[in-house]
Amino acid sequence: MKNLLTSIFLLLLLASPLFGQSSEDKKFAVRTSIFAHALTYNLDKQNGVGFHFGQLSIDINEDNIEKGENSFFGVNYGYAFDCINCDSFFIITLFGPYSAVYTTDDGSTYTYSGWGLNVVGGYGWYFENDLSVILGLGPSYGSWSKESENLKSDKGYGNDVEDRVKKLSLQPINSTPFFAIGYSF
Repeated sequence: MKNLLTSIFLLLLLASPLFGQSSEDKKFAVRTSIFAHALTYNLDKQNGVGFHFGQLSIDINEDNIEKGENSFFGVNYGYAFDCINCDSFFIITLFGPYSAVYTTDDGSTYTYSGWGLNVVGGYGWYFENDLSVILGLGPSYGSWSKESENLKSDKGYGNDVEDRVKKLSLQPINSTPFFAIGYSF
């Protein structure tokens, strides 16, 4: 609950003095991908703010780690070099709390939480029917801390999970490309 209130506060802090400055007809957009969803508000022709949330489950099957499940939500800011509602290059920042649960080969689970920051650069295509497609990639940073562990054996798989979390904390290029389909209204 604390993380949700923090995210809402950050969104209002970033956007409240700028509401109403958009000259575009389409002020809102919903965007979705396979695992994430967002609602954004266009501040003006080139700037937008919003919030996002999602969940990603992946089968890892390496280093004694069977699978991982990440949950996240937060605030985002986007800047389009030409305009938001046209074909344009863009930069998007995403900030918010994240949590992850890793399951190892022996059935043990390790839960981590923290804050993450992603910066994505890419290109967006805007179509006349108000649909858009955006594609990009960029660096990411996460500050993770272990919340709990549920051990099923004493095989020491927790060290493998710890190594993976450290490896994913700072990525020059995020391992998950940014892809979303949106609708402006």
